[in-house]
Amino acid sequence: MPHYSYQTMNSNGELSRHQGSFISLEQLSTAVDQRGEILVDYRKKLFSPAPLGKRVKRPILAEFFRNLALLIQGGVPLREALGDMTKPPCHPVLSDTFIKINRNIDEGLLFSEALQEVPSAVPKIMLPLISIGEETGNLDKTLRDGADHIDRVEKIISSTRRALVYPTVVLLAMFGALAFWMLFVLPQLMELFASMGIKDLPLATKILIASTDFLNKWWPVVPITVLVFVFFYFIARRSEKVQYIWDRMWNRVPLINTVIRSSQLAFFFEYTSMLTSAGINILRAMDLMEKSVSNQILKRGVQKIRMDISDGTSISDSISSLSFFEPFVLRMVRVGEQTGAMPEQFKLLAEHYMTKVDKLVTSMSKSIEPIIIAVAGFIFAIIALGLLGPVYNMISQLG
Repeated sequence: MPHYSYQTMNSNGELSRHQGSFISLEQLSTAVDQRGEILVDYRKKLFSPAPLGKRVKRPILAEFFRNLALLIQGGVPLREALGDMTKPPCHPVLSDTFIKINRNIDEGLLFSEALQEVPSAVPKIMLPLISIGEETGNLDKTLRDGADHIDRVEKIISSTRRALVYPTVVLLAMFGALAFWMLFVLPQLMELFASMGIKDLPLATKILIASTDFLNKWWPVVPITVLVFVFFYFIARRSEKVQYIWDRMWNRVPLINTVIRSSQLAFFFEYTSMLTSAGINILRAMDLMEKSVSNQILKRGVQKIRMDISDGTSISDSISSLSFFEPFVLRMVRVGEQTGAMPEQFKLLAEHYMTKVDKLVTSMSKSIEPIIIAVAGFIFAIIALGLLGPVYNMISQLG
């Protein structure tokens, strides 16, 4: 289908730019007329833009659905509400995507069916929620719940990133400074000591000389290792088998594995709580979860849970065989099964792990700082002793 970039003018004389796919120029003109605007300029593009999910941030999506829910709650028909929401200052890609969805609605599709025509437009969890909202007449509530879910997922992801980025940046800065000294500064100083003819060098100086010689000889190994690591990362994003190896590797790193596991479990229980609260059965919830989760260890666990439930096994018995879940989770889920309050138990577990991630973000910086300072102090103490030792010996000999 041809893709157009076009400019329109509203009744107030304000110009705005849009993009969208249309069968013909006549369909584009009709779509603009239905919005009460005038087509000012247009251009057919050779290539379609990148998918929506890669260009619209979660907070913008959440705000869009929250405002849409408010309009529907206020009695505005869905078609008109979407028309109002796609006008500036709406995000351009979001606007163009929902204009296309509006055209699908005009052709007789339900809102949920129109969204399925552009699967990259919204998070997967929104599709069953919107479908349930249409069936029950509570579309505004399900849209608001979906927006709240998107916000909570964004909080989980941003908290996890903060927890992992801080130590990474500090370690890179420290080793970068150390590499600069070892590659450029220390070799010149070692040559100076050698030219002075100092024979009895202190142990710290001998360690510096050996380290400098080793790094000067083997320094290409460092960038090669980094490139292999980056290459492995991009391969892991395209292959589930390689990503499983990648996830297992990080799952064995102390402290980092705690952050990753807590954030993944927070996402798992937040997602499951949202779906089961909306009336979706646990089997369907696991099926949707399997398509949404990114961590391959958790994904394989979800696959096993789904298969066990299909075979008649309870979710608590299935979880008990997975080491990814902590023992107290099993107890909470069993209580939920016995009392019939599974959505409430899932919500409690989601809040527990979200709080745990927040605490890890705060505690990691406090716990890592002393370790980094101690390691940096030890390294630079050896450098200082290695540099001052020969100078002190030389002065003593002169004396």
